[in-house]
Amino acid sequence: MPLAQLAVFWVLFGVLFGVRPRTATGEQAYAIFLFVGLLPWTYFATALTGGATSIVANAAIVKKVRLPMELLPASAVLSAMVNFLLSLAVLFVVLAALGPRHPQGLIYLPALVAVQTLMSVGLAYLLAALNVFYRDVQHILSVLLMAWYFLTPVLFPVSIVSDPEQAALLHVNPMTGVIVGYQRVLLDGLAPEWGSLAWPLAFGGVMFALGYRYFQRAQWSFEEWL
Repeated sequence: MPLAQLAVFWVLFGVLFGVRPRTATGEQAYAIFLFVGLLPWTYFATALTGGATSIVANAAIVKKVRLPMELLPASAVLSAMVNFLLSLAVLFVVLAALGPRHPQGLIYLPALVAVQTLMSVGLAYLLAALNVFYRDVQHILSVLLMAWYFLTPVLFPVSIVSDPEQAALLHVNPMTGVIVGYQRVLLDGLAPEWGSLAWPLAFGGVMFALGYRYFQRAQWSFEEWL
């Protein structure tokens, strides 16, 4: 799916419209720019989708096997992260072959993965518990993720938003700071904008605290509702 999206959007924007996104160090090839943003977004969307269905999809295990149920949403996020890291290896090969080559930026990559994972785990716990009681959550989530995707600077660079108020509104989206961080690290070899990354970190911390607490309180009713 990520490769299919990459091909479609590259043909549409990169070839037909000739879009040349500009980052901190200048213009970038659209296909590579898109690839850099698409991988972390796919990790995020896959983690939330898998996390939301982790309890319902494993109802037989939940009812028959005594295990810490917190492992199920966490394992969904971990699985998505493993796929993301494998995809990053492919991206590194592409960057090494075609550029831009900024290996010095890789030292900041663990910080971005950590912030994104914290946010993903917290939301996964919250959605997993809610989906047990309200089965439409997983279907509503797919619609919300599609809208969220187009409001996140994956297909477009943040540099096209010149109005300060619109730029501030764009950064209300916690994934904006994360995606821009990946673009700065991998395409420009620069550190993330720590101010922009503070909001995703705070959002992730709050979501983890709320999501984990709600999951722990709700898990005693799972067997009844499953």
